[in-house]
Amino acid sequence: MPGLPPTTGTISVNVQLVDDPQLPDPPPPLPALPSDDPAVVARLAELSKQYAGTQLVFLSAEVHDHNRTFLTIYPNGKHDGAVTAWSNLDFNHFSGFSTFRVKDGIDGTPHDIALLMGIGNADKQRMGRLAKRSGRDDDVPKIPEIPDLAAGGPSFIVVEGDAGSPAMDTMEQIHDLYRKEGSRMEAAHRARQQARAKRKAYLLANPPKPKDVTIQFWKRNNPSPKGVQALKGGTQP
Repeated sequence: MPGLPPTTGTISVNVQLVDDPQLPDPPPPLPALPSDDPAVVARLAELSKQYAGTQLVFLSAEVHDHNRTFLTIYPNGKHDGAVTAWSNLDFNHFSGFSTFRVKDGIDGTPHDIALLMGIGNADKQRMGRLAKRSGRDDDVPKIPEIPDLAAGGPSFIVVEGDAGSPAMDTMEQIHDLYRKEGSRMEAAHRARQQARAKRKAYLLANPPKPKDVTIQFWKRNNPSPKGVQALKGGTQP
């Protein structure tokens, strides 16, 4: 956690050779379902109609002053088809969860979107001071005019990208999600910030001390394929 001193101290590591505790072997894996079983085929077909699976979305977000975000969405993690836009949302509110469910615009089939998001925060005034000091005004991004969230609701302006890209659908879905759940997402974000501040204050007042470590190992009388197992509470060498 930023702002905390490193944990320091001396620990003792004890290595113990113990008797075999006769732990039971793990159960064998379940047999594979036959692919030609009519019941299995029918069930899989039913599931495919009701749920279309999970789509991975790779998203880069740079939040400016907690009211504008410069974001890029990479469909399937590839640069081809990427869409870049400015949004009037604070994408820190998206960092508390990883998936959300949407419905296909054509047949209404639901599927999950899993966000793999890299996020950073920028201070416009600080960036301006640094740019002035270095003599490079072009280092300060030019943010287009976008209605404030409170006035116009979630909105974005595309800077670069193909309107037919799947990333554009994701862009619409993300903003529609915030339109419906934004107040809850913001409240959850504030709760996480408060919990983090409380945790940080506690750790500053009560610096953690490293604990001693005990490692227990043994040789099995009837070795399993893995050979060595660790006791509960211990670690395997």
